Amino acid sequence: MRVTPDLDTLGAFYICNIPDDTFLQTDPVITFTGENYLVVWSDEKYGPSNAFHPFAARVTPAGVVLDSGVKVSTSSAYEYRPNVADDGVRSLVVWSASSNGSYGRFVNRDGLPEDSPFQIAPGTASGPNLCFGDSNYLVAWHAGSYPALELYGRLVSRQGTLGDQFPIATGPDCYRWSALAYDGERFLVVWMSGLNNEPETIFGQFIATDGSLIGDRFEISGASAIQRWWPALAFSDSNCLVAWEQGTSRDVYGNVDVLVTGVAEPSPAPVTQTGRRSSVVSGCLPDRISLYDALGRHSQALKPGVYFTREAGQTGKVLRVR
Repeated sequence: MRVTPDLDTLGAFYICNIPDDTFLQTDPVITFTGENYLVVWSDEKYGPSNAFHPFAARVTPAGVVLDSGVKVSTSSAYEYRPNVADDGVRSLVVWSASSNGSYGRFVNRDGLPEDSPFQIAPGTASGPNLCFGDSNYLVAWHAGSYPALELYGRLVSRQGTLGDQFPIATGPDCYRWSALAYDGERFLVVWMSGLNNEPETIFGQFIATDGSLIGDRFEISGASAIQRWWPALAFSDSNCLVAWEQGTSRDVYGNVDVLVTGVAEPSPAPVTQTGRRSSVVSGCLPDRISLYDALGRHSQALKPGVYFTREAGQTGKVLRVR
């Protein structure tokens, strides 16, 4: 959305606007499916007040909203802070259920929930986040009672099969609100460590595609006596940018000192495809193939990363550039 100097919005449109303005919609997140954007948010649409649930709607790249908002969960519990990622076939939505663990459910290309909701982690598990890489999702969450919060993760297959739960950051501190990304070879999880209104540090941990930890956790932000919150990250072809809120004035800081290893520049060669997930070793694409990155942006530049293709009217193939 663009905004004029007079604070008029340009090109803004409703994705969800229900008649009863006393019910709120909040915490939107987005993924691109190779054909449309899938927007997911927390919604009070069915009430009562403060009883949120995850909803989803498809939006075309041209900005046409295809759905009025589909309820992803069938639970009556208070459900909040959803996140979403796409695997090239369908999307996985995850969310927290009040004092009842963290859950997930798949959404298909028609914007409709598929299979049943499933519990990713029980009890106090909260704040789930995820990304897709290689052949599985990695889901991370924090569990425990504040201030003793610990960070855990597990792999989830495209079919919803759960891998073993494993610790990411545990011990005498407060670890929470993770963000995740995949660099083409491994996952990176970042999180905030520290108590409310006290100095906090942003940490990171690399994780292999089999769920094993790679090396030790490491500081990203530095550990000076400053408050830091809500990390986010994204990979380029050579580095990873991690950003976070910092200080009482809520400035935004970042660090690009996290090197990406194991990703080589593509060399000119034919495009090879194997099934639905393909390895791309080409520096260019045939004219008939349109290429889109994870944010839905059209591109012909094959830098290392995960892309979607559109060829002869078909969408949804995933290409991984090494």
